[in-house]
Amino acid sequence: MDFFEHQEQARRKTGLLVFYFILAVVGIIVAVYLLSAVILTVLEGGPNAFHLHSIWRPEIFLYAAVGTSLIVFLTSAYKTAQLSGGGVVVARELGGREVDLNTTDFHERRLLNVVEEMAIASGVPVPTVFVMDREDSINAFAAGKTTSDAVIGVTRGCMSLLTRDELQGVVAHEFSHILNGDMRLNIRLMALLYGILFLALMGELILRFGVRGGLQSSRREGAGAALVMLLAGVGLLAIGYIGSFFGNLIKASVSRQREYLADASAVQFTRNPEGIAGALIKIGGLSSGSEVTHPMARDCSHLFFSSGLRSQMLATHPPLKTRIGRLLPSWDGKFSGSTLPAITQKTDRDSTRQTNQAVSMLDSNEATVSLRETEVIESMRTLHPEQVELGQNVHRSLPEHWIDTCHSHHGAQAMVYALLLAQDETLRNSELSQLRQSCETETYDLVAGLFSEVGKLHSTIKFSLVDLAIPTLRHLSQNGYQQFRAITDQLIASDRQVNLFEFALLKVIQRHLDTFFNRSRPPRMKYRNISRLNDETSVLISTLAAMSHPNDPAGIESAFNRAGNYLKSTSRAKITFRDAAECGLKEIDAALAKFDSATPPVKRLLLEAASQSVLEDNVISSREAELIRATADAIGCPIPPFVKAAPIV
Repeated sequence: MDFFEHQEQARRKTGLLVFYFILAVVGIIVAVYLLSAVILTVLEGGPNAFHLHSIWRPEIFLYAAVGTSLIVFLTSAYKTAQLSGGGVVVARELGGREVDLNTTDFHERRLLNVVEEMAIASGVPVPTVFVMDREDSINAFAAGKTTSDAVIGVTRGCMSLLTRDELQGVVAHEFSHILNGDMRLNIRLMALLYGILFLALMGELILRFGVRGGLQSSRREGAGAALVMLLAGVGLLAIGYIGSFFGNLIKASVSRQREYLADASAVQFTRNPEGIAGALIKIGGLSSGSEVTHPMARDCSHLFFSSGLRSQMLATHPPLKTRIGRLLPSWDGKFSGSTLPAITQKTDRDSTRQTNQAVSMLDSNEATVSLRETEVIESMRTLHPEQVELGQNVHRSLPEHWIDTCHSHHGAQAMVYALLLAQDETLRNSELSQLRQSCETETYDLVAGLFSEVGKLHSTIKFSLVDLAIPTLRHLSQNGYQQFRAITDQLIASDRQVNLFEFALLKVIQRHLDTFFNRSRPPRMKYRNISRLNDETSVLISTLAAMSHPNDPAGIESAFNRAGNYLKSTSRAKITFRDAAECGLKEIDAALAKFDSATPPVKRLLLEAASQSVLEDNVISSREAELIRATADAIGCPIPPFVKAAPIV
């Protein structure tokens, strides 16, 4: 399962989506024109004046085409603007309630733990988690424009009726949609379909007023006007069903194969087909199945884990039996009932947390492991069970008070500040003195104590803590976030140099928090060939070669040449080495920004060239692995941790 390949497929699906959308609009324009012509003919001469030869009226067709197009595109634009808030907007429209990160409810705690483990494993910030309390069925969804505003939503039944393995299978399925680029496609689909279906809503309103007017009017003229309104309402309602047909056709064409892919990915991630298959079997045996009763379920049907609607006409999801048969070929075809799993713990943490293990995970940035080229590339392209296991082990090994700190308003900020404090005692005391004046007392009081615990952790653990803190930081006020950003920049600049961890953390903040608070739109894909980014590639590969081979000119040259030869053999890119003066932070940021607007295959080429550079000596250190992961996250395609390359104990 190649993330880059499937992200590119999702991007190309947008073109198919637009094509179907245009077909739907053309069909609706024709239908609106015919309805308008019939109504005008009736108004001008009565029903007896209607003849087929009177149908063609060019001026009416022009008005119908322009008016319909404006309505459809304006309503789609309105929905696009409404959804600019990301997955949170979708979750709340579906009646979702955000799960309190400090909840003590067993099922909510277990759900949060599973989501956090999967996020650490896949190298993305922890999505915000929502529960649809009024839905007793088993279903779930992932929504958002990017990993920066992603949410995972589940029904109450999904959270409480599934075992942990089954819940993990469902969450892994939804993470596949996040990692494969499906969410952005689904958001666009919602916006476009809203414009198509808006005419049906207009028809319902006109029909309602027409019936009311006809009942209340005794005059002939009033009754005639009511008749026209009824005719217009019925016509628009029928046209709305045309739009609904096209909408379901679009959803089915976009979603079905990607559901099969997400099922297969969930099995690959967890190495446990019984988990996700068990959830599907329980759906088949449950009276409410996977039905979502909320009125918005129709508009969001393509987002769900399983079909959220009873109607199977042009269903957005493959049949349950087909999905289960693919996952478990030996399945006997019988659905099982669903009962509440036994609860033997107060919280999901208690039996698995290994409080002391994380404390021993000291920084080992210079540890190196021999790796084959294919192992590194595979680690970047997909999520392996070993990485999921790493996510579980890291999460379970974190002391409970660290996680609680990341889940609190003051604690999340204090955790980031503590991770940025200098190792040099004199400089650190100066930074703490500035912090005392800059941040709130409750935040400051936590920082010094946290530094003594997390200051020398392995960077894999550090970034896991940052990922855990991001959902909390998203709840800061706009002014509170600006203060947090100012303090973060101050700490990074305090020693007048930016080390690797600071650089990577800054990119995480820019990618996942700046864009969230600024409501930035994802960049448009401008670069489809890496040869158009030769200068930017030269800057980034030169920087990576220099940072991975410090004080070794021969090693730097060899590493750069290996990356350059790889690019020459796989594309027409020709890069030239740049010295340190040409690779400052300004130049690096500009290069990363352009690659952020590149297609997934172009991004993959850059990261593969980067891996060639750091593998010049046939080993990869955790420092070098972090370089590649920081670069990947900065260009919008986060990659999982390199399990073999980054030992944490």
